Amino acid sequence: MVLKILIGVGAVLTLFLIVVATRPAEFHIERSITVAAPREAAFAEVDDFHAWSAWSPWEKLDPTMKRTFEGAPAGRGAGYAWTGNDKVGEGRMTIQESEKPSKS
Repeated sequence: MVLKILIGVGAVLTLFLIVVATRPAEFHIERSITVAAPREAAFAEVDDFHAWSAWSPWEKLDPTMKRTFEGAPAGRGAGYAWTGNDKVGEGRMTIQESEKPSKS
């Protein structure tokens, strides 16, 4: 009986390790939303990390969050890093690509 349990646990562990080993080391997140505002205004708010404090829900969770800005002031190459409480955590973002809105 104990041997069957150990074999079962070993099989589950092996399956878990195979799944983890086949996952990519990096991932990409992309989201879209429809906003009732002119494209240029919405783009300006998202493209400049300095403007995020006015609308980001994370700012309300930790008003004492420490922020650093790197690279370009806005758009491609702009970087933003933060360190906050347990609700906010810490992380870093860099804008890899930035295209102004088109009329299409």
